[in-house]
Amino acid sequence: MNDCNDNNKKILQSYIPIADMIVATFGSNCEVVIHDLHNVQSSLIYIKGTVTGRELGAPTTEVILKKLRRHGDDVTDMLGFTTRTKDGKLLKTSTSFIRNPEGKVIGFLGINFDVTAFSMVNQIISEFSVTHDVNQIDHAINESYAKNIEEVFEHLIENTLLEIGVPIGKMTREEKIYFVHQLDDKGAFLIQGSVDRITEVLGVSKQTIYNYLEESRSDS
Repeated sequence: MNDCNDNNKKILQSYIPIADMIVATFGSNCEVVIHDLHNVQSSLIYIKGTVTGRELGAPTTEVILKKLRRHGDDVTDMLGFTTRTKDGKLLKTSTSFIRNPEGKVIGFLGINFDVTAFSMVNQIISEFSVTHDVNQIDHAINESYAKNIEEVFEHLIENTLLEIGVPIGKMTREEKIYFVHQLDDKGAFLIQGSVDRITEVLGVSKQTIYNYLEESRSDS
C-alpha cells in the first residue's frame, strides 16, 4: 500500500513543472493547484498563485466532491466553466483529473483564472451594444474554495437546507431522508467523519443516518 501511495505521489509531483509553467505564462490573475485525492479533507499538495487565497492542506472543493460521488473513476475533465467565489470573484476554471497506470483517479490539476475585471469591462461595453449576452455570468457555479474541511461541510449543509426550505426542527422523516440524499449526492459522505457531523445536525442516531442513507440510495 505504501509503495502504491509513493508511486501516486510521484505521478502527482510530476505535474508541478506544468503548474509553474501555466502561472508563469498567464501571470498574477492565474492560480494552479494540484490535489491528492487520497485524503479529500486535506488534498491540496501544491499551489502556485493566490487567486483563491488557499494554502497547502486545503480540502477538495464541493464541485469536485459531487463529481467524484456521481462518477467515481469514470469522472471526466471539467474544462472552461465559470465559478463565483464567496467574495464575488468570477473565475474561469478548468480541472483535469490525474490517473495512475491502473486508471484510478488519484488527484487533479486545476486552473483558476480571475476574470472579474474582464467581465466588468465586458458589461460596460455590452451596454453600448445591440445584443447583450450575460449567460456565462448568470450561470456561474457558486464555489467556496474553502480553506479547511469544516468550511466545506458547513457550505454543504447551508446550501442543502436552503434547497429544502424547511428548518431542521420541523422536518418530517421523509424530508430528513431527502436531506441525507441531497448531501450524499453532493459527495458529503466522502468526507471522513461526515456521519457524526450529520448526526449532530439532524439530532438523530448514527444508525438512523445509515438507515436514511440506505433508503435514499435504494430509491434512486
